[in-house]
Amino acid sequence: MRSNLLKAERLYGLFHDGKIPRLTEHEVHPNLEKGSRENYLYFTLPPTINFQRSSPAMWRAALATWEDPGTNYVFFPEKVAKKKFEQVQRDLLKHKLALQQNKHPKIWTTISGAFHKLFGGDPRNLLEKGGYDAGRILALIQTEHKEDFPYLRGAKMANYWIYILNQYTDARFKNLNAISIIPDTHVIQSSIKLGLADEGAGPEDVSTVWRNLLNGSRISPIDMHPVLWNWSRNNFLPEV
Repeated sequence: MRSNLLKAERLYGLFHDGKIPRLTEHEVHPNLEKGSRENYLYFTLPPTINFQRSSPAMWRAALATWEDPGTNYVFFPEKVAKKKFEQVQRDLLKHKLALQQNKHPKIWTTISGAFHKLFGGDPRNLLEKGGYDAGRILALIQTEHKEDFPYLRGAKMANYWIYILNQYTDARFKNLNAISIIPDTHVIQSSIKLGLADEGAGPEDVSTVWRNLLNGSRISPIDMHPVLWNWSRNNFLPEV
């Protein structure tokens, strides 16, 4: 266990020393005020359909959709509520923000509608209800409002959403250790490469491994996500 933790700490240090190349402009975004409602909406709705696809491509599509005056409205719950589903569907597909013709638009409109009806169209109101406590916020979307937040309530997406908000808004969350590592393909492959997981390990297995490994250390599981994601993309170099 100690040797595995040392590997993780070394990898973490290499990343923050610039020894692991980072993909530039991954979560591309408009230049919005960090604390604005618009910024929170931009970093809330796209993550709900960021699964089984290229994440950088999804964010490029999100930015193109935002910058197009004809499709920008999809980021605003009160405007989506006034549109027919078919129009929202077409506009989400226009720049390939939605890739699945029916599933992605349905998820988007359902979650947009939930924010509109329950939280005044503002994700910050949900965060305030949870006291900006990561654990309480996860409970809100995974238990209390479970039916209102399809896919966002999932273990991977819920953690990813809070991680993204922590990186790109002015939100300052408490209890960030409640967020697990985001077990996407890159993180899983990195975990296997490090000998922490076996071939065929699933997302929950990998989440558990990292939570146990980092328990009590100076590194939280979510801190390792960009490290492992970029290390995998760099063909697991440098070696540790």
